[in-house]
Amino acid sequence: MRELYQVVEVGPAWYQDNIPCQEACPVRTNCRGYLNLAAAGEFEKAWELALDPNPMASICGSVCAAPCETACRRKEVDKPLSIRYVKKFLSDWTHQNVRVDGHGYTQPAAPVFGKPSGRVAVVGAGCAGLSAASDLAKLGFGVTVFDALDQAGGTALAGVPPFRLPREVIDRDINGIVNDNVELRLSTYVGRDVTLRQLRDEYDAVLITAGCFEPNYPPDIKNLDAAGVMGGIVFLERAYRGRPVEVGKRVIVLGGGYTAMDCASTSWRLGADEVFIVYRRGREEMVVDEEELGETEREGINFVYLAGPVEVTLDEKGHASGVKFVRNKLGEPDKSGRRSPEPIPGSEFVIPCDNVLLALSQNPDTTWLADIPEFRVKRARDLGIDAETYQSVVPKIFFAGDYRTGPTTIIEAVADGRSAAQQIARFLDPIAIAVNVPEYHEIVTLRRSSTPDNVGQIALEGELARIYHNMSVDYDRIPRQEMPKLQKKDRRGLFLEVNQGYTEAQAVAESDRCLKCNFNIEIIGELCIICGGCVDVCPMDVIHMVDMSDIVDDGAIPGVGEAKKWDKGVAFFLDETACIRCALCIIRCPTDAITMNRYGAVMPSIGKTLPKESIDDEIHLDLTIGAKKAARPLPLYDPALAAGYKPITSGGINGNGKNGHNGNGHRGPGSEVLAGTQHGAPSDQSTRKEKAH
Repeated sequence: MRELYQVVEVGPAWYQDNIPCQEACPVRTNCRGYLNLAAAGEFEKAWELALDPNPMASICGSVCAAPCETACRRKEVDKPLSIRYVKKFLSDWTHQNVRVDGHGYTQPAAPVFGKPSGRVAVVGAGCAGLSAASDLAKLGFGVTVFDALDQAGGTALAGVPPFRLPREVIDRDINGIVNDNVELRLSTYVGRDVTLRQLRDEYDAVLITAGCFEPNYPPDIKNLDAAGVMGGIVFLERAYRGRPVEVGKRVIVLGGGYTAMDCASTSWRLGADEVFIVYRRGREEMVVDEEELGETEREGINFVYLAGPVEVTLDEKGHASGVKFVRNKLGEPDKSGRRSPEPIPGSEFVIPCDNVLLALSQNPDTTWLADIPEFRVKRARDLGIDAETYQSVVPKIFFAGDYRTGPTTIIEAVADGRSAAQQIARFLDPIAIAVNVPEYHEIVTLRRSSTPDNVGQIALEGELARIYHNMSVDYDRIPRQEMPKLQKKDRRGLFLEVNQGYTEAQAVAESDRCLKCNFNIEIIGELCIICGGCVDVCPMDVIHMVDMSDIVDDGAIPGVGEAKKWDKGVAFFLDETACIRCALCIIRCPTDAITMNRYGAVMPSIGKTLPKESIDDEIHLDLTIGAKKAARPLPLYDPALAAGYKPITSGGINGNGKNGHNGNGHRGPGSEVLAGTQHGAPSDQSTRKEKAH
């Protein structure tokens, strides 16, 4: 089978796509940036960078679903980085070790710039609502957050066990949100203590982020109203808040998500001898991450797969005594992409139990919306919420978080809340979003340092330093650092945290495993003599020489068409997904035709609050740690210019004394360049492999 190779133009979007951890994060956390800072022992700065786009960063350090780890390119070498647990370490370390004005560290709330320009009511003090409040405060609005519970936190408080998420960790994030423009009104049930109509009339906008706390009771399962049967989310909320719950010796949990895992582990901690999680699909179809699933298994929880509940069996007193199931087989994929369970006739069986917990999803409660006529609906999906603006049919009322999307993860709720804040700001003040600093991109060309240690060499060159590319010693051989866990025999308690946290040495070692995906190889066609040395030396088979006739392009890059006219032309195919940034190809090249480009970016600001992310965290590291020089400053953004858009002009100098940026219009110098039998190969293109059938 012949292989064809697709040429794509290299620019900021291409570079950013090649940082998969950041692209996978719903709030675009610069994971790679704070890992590199942590690897150098800059724990406080690393924490600031991790916290900047995510006001719930402490919570996420303990219980994030970690899509960044799923995307991490290190898994192609051995195992993905433990990004979540490095973040947990950074939060713990900073709160334990940093002092501010003689006092213990607390996460800083958004600065207040004068009188609020509008007032917003947020219903629900969970991760979506609090994240929205944080961004709205940064945008200059006053926010009042209402919640029926006497503590803020939402699902993180009422649905996540304290042995996974200590309550003081939730308080860390809340402390970083409440300021003079953000007020919490707890123990206030909207719909009883105050009506939604009142909020609509008193505030300029209302955001509903009330979560999903209504258990799903499937009508095709009989006797779900019997004694001994309880919704999983209700069970968790009561257990974690010290209210009495019934837990017998044998407990069955129906479901296969995070709520099911938490119900099972909590039941075991409250005295159950045998706990069964029964799931209608197979293990591969479960939506929980492998570590969570493995920990539940290690606690002795029994898993029964491919079994669908038919009815709850009852004893003579009408109390649950077991669950009748039918065996399933997997059929065609459904809309979620998972294969649908199909019952096998005649395969019924019963598992005896004392209690049944339902973890079969949750729904939003819509009954308290009824004083607004447009919201008198049976299901939340009938509320008519605009998918782009988050706005309802009542213009002043917006929806976000699980209430809008259905049950999701904490980090997805954070992202949804932040997006809703932007939409509300646009609704209240059309120019509020316009104060954003635009995205700013820079590409710095590096050479390989001759010093094989953990600190790159610095060669001062004009106003800036020319930075050399160095990876840490043995970075490709450091194994994934396993989280120290509480032993099973010591876990019989709801408030005994299972994850004991990394040591400093573990955090540094784990961070050192990062492959620095913001680095990309550039081959300068004018210097390449096509000797093939780079191909021979590459340990990961990243670089290939291919015939120009196998190159496919759409004509967007004129130089490619010209290169294809060369007789016996040769191109280099670079598989960036496999590159480990060892730079052996750079060392091997006899003509200095190969360099390493470092890509950095500053994301847009939120109102008058600029991001903490520097142009490139590694320039900070190289200059402050390697040469003991001051870090290169950011471009002179002026947050006081809130009236309009501030463009970025070119003129920066990169490490080679050449222009390194040009605002949003920058086109990269080509991290992957075709080399042919003639000089003058085009510079703004890359070769990527596509299969031809």
